Amino acid sequence: MKHNIWEFLRKQDGTYSVSHEGSLLSDSIPEERFEQEVCVRFGFCGQEYADIRSQLSRTRKCTVDLSSSSPSRLAIS
Repeated sequence: MKHNIWEFLRKQDGTYSVSHEGSLLSDSIPEERFEQEVCVRFGFCGQEYADIRSQLSRTRKCTVDLSSSSPSRLAIS
């Protein structure tokens, strides 16, 4: 099975980074642009975006496994 792993990280300076399959796609995204980047550029909108934000608020990191066949695609790490 092919992996499709996305990682979202809230950094110490309050900006965000997005990686896909271990490759950094975007770094130092300011708070005011994070929703646009995640939704428009990477396609995580609606409940997926809300789940990502919620997880980032709790742990500063969120991993989304789109290769998973489980009902919940959000893997918490």
